[in-house]
Amino acid sequence: MTNVDPPESVPEGQETKYRGLYGKCVEHKLAGFPEQSKSENLREEISVQRQHRKLISYSIFPFVQGRPAGYKFFTAEPLEELGVPNFDFLLWNLDGNVIFGEAKSSVPASADTVVNQLEERKEIAENHKEHIEEEYLGSEIDHMEFVVSTYVNHGDKIAKAIIEEGAEFITWVVDAHHDELWIRQARPTSFPDNLEADEPDAMLQELDRRHTHDMSALNGELDRVTTSFGQADVLPTAIIVDQLRVVVQARRVEGRHPCVDRVDIESYVSSSSLNYSEERVTGIVDDLIEAGKRINFLSEWDDDRADLKVVSNYTAKDDLEQVLEDKWVNWRIEDMKDGLRKECEERITAELGRQKQLNEFGVGLQEAEVEEES
Repeated sequence: MTNVDPPESVPEGQETKYRGLYGKCVEHKLAGFPEQSKSENLREEISVQRQHRKLISYSIFPFVQGRPAGYKFFTAEPLEELGVPNFDFLLWNLDGNVIFGEAKSSVPASADTVVNQLEERKEIAENHKEHIEEEYLGSEIDHMEFVVSTYVNHGDKIAKAIIEEGAEFITWVVDAHHDELWIRQARPTSFPDNLEADEPDAMLQELDRRHTHDMSALNGELDRVTTSFGQADVLPTAIIVDQLRVVVQARRVEGRHPCVDRVDIESYVSSSSLNYSEERVTGIVDDLIEAGKRINFLSEWDDDRADLKVVSNYTAKDDLEQVLEDKWVNWRIEDMKDGLRKECEERITAELGRQKQLNEFGVGLQEAEVEEES
């Protein structure tokens, strides 16, 4: 018998039966719940997000530290505020040229699905050209180019798929082992069947045209340029556990207590989210603190030393990031289990309600039948 309060919808006099049936249902559901595999999937999700964020950082680093061919990094996730599918970053120069970039830390076996997704996002960006001009740049766009950035081991596959689909995207590749970004090397090693040229030299020229920027200076400056990560630590559409890393980055230790002030989080988000408005930064920080409390990673601290305490006995960065990951995974697992409990509650409540209605006409279900169905 499960010690649980039946919902108000359970018919009077059926409370004991509800507890018995509900307990059996929950026991059955939880016994079949694949907690280990669910946990592994969630940790894989964290890893994927981390690789994606690092790739974005690698891609924008040259444009944050300098201005290759006059281009500078403008913002991550343009159009995010509209809730539409968007690119990962936007670059811009004073001549009215923009580059939309998408980072793909992995490419599926069927790379044309990536190309199709890019085509969709390209169309959305083009349809919102005026919005970007008015709300972002304050000036007109004269020329738009589109980039897909990936790690070096995926470059050939995605570049070939782009050519085969007849798409217009330039491939950048990142060599994370040597902290380099390449353009000219990001070309398929074999000629796609639909490459429109008759002679080998003409085919090479056409291949080169499709895989380089219209501005030759940009191609030259981005050919094996040094790059790094750590430029985009806050991405609003990333899963919250990835965003909460900024709390670890911003924390300090008072005595033996890891803690943080709201202003510390705001300062870190403002410097690492890159060009978000003050209002947007405030919203991001609100969401971070709320999420941190929800998974019991943060708590209010009734102490003059800080606004919030990190709920952990550890103080080192790596240890705290592991604590954060564990707490988020456990919270997600418990949320899934709560969903199963809710399913049982609704099912047993419906069964008992139906039984009472039938009983009123003298044709109620036998108790044994109800137990069998549970």
